[in-house]
Amino acid sequence: MDVVVPAHNEEFVITGCLDRLADATSVNRVIVVANGCTDRTVELARAHPSAPEVVVVERPGKAGALNAGDARCATFPRVYLDADIELSGPGLDALATTAKDTDAEAVMPAVRLDLAGASWPVRRYYAVWQRLPAVNSSSAGRGVYLLTATAHERVFPMPTDLISDDGYVSQRVPQDSRALATEAVVVVKAPKDVRSLLRRRQRVHQGNTGLPQGKAGSTGLHTMAELVRTRQAGPVDVLVFVGITALARLLVRTRRGPVEWGTDQSTRTAVAVDS
Repeated sequence: MDVVVPAHNEEFVITGCLDRLADATSVNRVIVVANGCTDRTVELARAHPSAPEVVVVERPGKAGALNAGDARCATFPRVYLDADIELSGPGLDALATTAKDTDAEAVMPAVRLDLAGASWPVRRYYAVWQRLPAVNSSSAGRGVYLLTATAHERVFPMPTDLISDDGYVSQRVPQDSRALATEAVVVVKAPKDVRSLLRRRQRVHQGNTGLPQGKAGSTGLHTMAELVRTRQAGPVDVLVFVGITALARLLVRTRRGPVEWGTDQSTRTAVAVDS
């Protein structure tokens, strides 16, 4: 399979990403698309012993980078992998195996949430988030997805102003045509405090609002009530979840311009499922 790696100023993670890709036996071609980089991403990618193809795009933008990398691919399936996502070589192979063994058009990894060091409100928020149907069925937020030729026709080329590319994949590929590769696991680090969580949720809501056909998913009061009724979450958990979600959406509506990630590396991997 071919792998496209969009990379914007990823000098601290690009070597590790390429090391893991080199450990995968199913990878034929790796294309690193350095978009709008002002650091050593290009230099480090070109120096890697696996000799990936490096494409330089002057303008930053993930969707544009994905389109540029996709245009250099030759085979299917194709994997689109964020440079800062830590998925092992065997995990990548598991995506390809799942695609081969099923009729799925798109394959995504499982997600494990790392709550180490997270504050009490953040833990309460994620006690609900982890049980949302949209989180478990969507390809959004994992930072990596595999597309077969059929799914590729649905998705590419991507709108160049797109923010949530994996949310877009969830929109374009029907749920019953997506499969989960349980042996491929992506670890998502939870924010440590409410401020960091709000920044992450603002970014997610902003990205989902920009999707051409609306939001990637939504959560209603019925779902909240069902989680409490079945004791999957407590009333306090739901109150914290609803409050943080509402505040993040309000901040998005009142803020001008895009939400920046800041310097906390733990907030860079967003779980882009609207809720």
